[in-house]
Amino acid sequence: MEEERFNQDAPIQQEPKKITPPTEKKHHRALWILFLVFFVFVAIIFLTQHRDTIDWVEDYEAGIKLAKQQNKPALLCFFKRYTHYSSEMWQNVYNKPSVRKYVEANFVPILIDVDEQPEIAKRYNVTYYPTHYVESPNTNQIDGPFVGSFRLLEFIKRPRNFTQKNNPPQ
Repeated sequence: MEEERFNQDAPIQQEPKKITPPTEKKHHRALWILFLVFFVFVAIIFLTQHRDTIDWVEDYEAGIKLAKQQNKPALLCFFKRYTHYSSEMWQNVYNKPSVRKYVEANFVPILIDVDEQPEIAKRYNVTYYPTHYVESPNTNQIDGPFVGSFRLLEFIKRPRNFTQKNNPPQ
C-alpha cells in the first residue's frame, strides 16, 4: 500500500518545454526574408509589365464614326485570342509606351476580335491573325493588309499609300 501511496504522491513528470534553439529561429527568419524578397520581386515585375495599353475602340462602326469626327485614319487590328502571333504583337509592339503614344496621336485604333465580329473580318478578307489595315474613313480608302507582328511598327509609321477600298460583300 505504501508503494501505491508513493506513486500517488510523486510529482507527475511533465515534458520539458521545447525551447527553439537560436539557429532554428535564424533559419525561420531567413526563410521569411527570402519569401518577402521574392514577393517584392514578383510585384515589381508585374507592375512594370502591366503598362497602360492603347485605348482601343472595340466596336467597328463606332470606331469609324469617331475617325470621321476626328478626321483621323482608323488603325484596324484584326486578331484572334490565344494565337502565337497575336500574343507576340501585344508583347513586342503594343505594350510599348512610345507605340501607344504614336498610335493614339495619329489614328483611331479599332480592335476587332474575329471570334466576336466575324462579319467584319470577312468583309476585309482576313484569314490570318493579326492583320492590320489603315482606313481613311472620309475617302473610303485603305492601306494594307499588313499580316503578322514582325515589323508592325514600321507599317504603322510608314507614309500611307491608300487604295480604293472594295465594296464589302453584303
